Amino acid sequence: MKTIYGILILIGWMVIGYACSDDENLSPEFEYNGPIPAIADGPSNAQKICYDLYKKYDYHVYYTLSGDDALRTNVGTTQINMFYYLPEDTFPLEPGDELTSESFLKLLKTFYAYLPEEIVKTSNLKRQVLVKANLWNDELTNYYGFWIPEYYAIGFTDEAQQGIIYWGDMNDEIGVQPDVWKYSICLSFFRTRTSFYFYKDLPLLTEFSQVSAGKYLSEMTIDEQIDAMDNLMDWETYELNVDLLMNLGFVHAYPFMMASTKSYQNEDMATYATWIACNPLEDRQEILDAYPLVKSKYELTLKYYKNNLQLDLEAFSKFWLNLEVE
Repeated sequence: MKTIYGILILIGWMVIGYACSDDENLSPEFEYNGPIPAIADGPSNAQKICYDLYKKYDYHVYYTLSGDDALRTNVGTTQINMFYYLPEDTFPLEPGDELTSESFLKLLKTFYAYLPEEIVKTSNLKRQVLVKANLWNDELTNYYGFWIPEYYAIGFTDEAQQGIIYWGDMNDEIGVQPDVWKYSICLSFFRTRTSFYFYKDLPLLTEFSQVSAGKYLSEMTIDEQIDAMDNLMDWETYELNVDLLMNLGFVHAYPFMMASTKSYQNEDMATYATWIACNPLEDRQEILDAYPLVKSKYELTLKYYKNNLQLDLEAFSKFWLNLEVE
């Protein structure tokens, strides 16, 4: 009996060994690691730009996706409950219209081409989808617009939706929107490329955030917060008190509301970088002369972007403002 058991055990080990060695020899006939769906080279001009962005930066940019394909991410599906403020007929998403999408893609490609290539390649905004819908509800934007940045882009940079951005209003009936597009592209890129969540090697913005230390809304006492919100805007006309905001050291109300010396400092600096890029120096100079905190944060922003992103913001501003959107 022992001999029979020994033979059976030996046969068992031989079978297992054969199975393992056989598995080791198995390999898939084709393994695809590229974007989904695949990005072709043309035939349209817009599609050729998408292909160029893919080949040069490994960006996955689409303007022809709709429905579930438009919501696809590398980790699943974009959760549409965050778009609760949109009209119900927004979904399923429709792809961007051809002519408007082509104009936007030309601008996007030109923006990236100006920046240092390595800075663009290492940006986390990998998947970008152009859609026809306006991703902001106009009434909501008008009501909260005093602190929501004016982008028509939703740049997801949290853990679940890493590097997904939707460019809205790609609608031929609306057409080209140079100011909105330029502002949106700058702010979405700058706030993402300087995020400490993704780029641990970037130096902290300690000196920058200290300029407005104690002046961020979250760092005020409850009474101070109430007074600041009462004075921040006219609640009947929704007119923003820009003088108050700039005296506190902000060029946009969003970082005043959302950032602090300990969190989201990059959001604050991104509004400065975008402000520089999208407004001529002669228009900004009067503000810089009148508001010392703004001037301090402006100078620190220039220094930070030059040292860490190899980008001269003032030179870029001249280029960006003079660039015509076709």
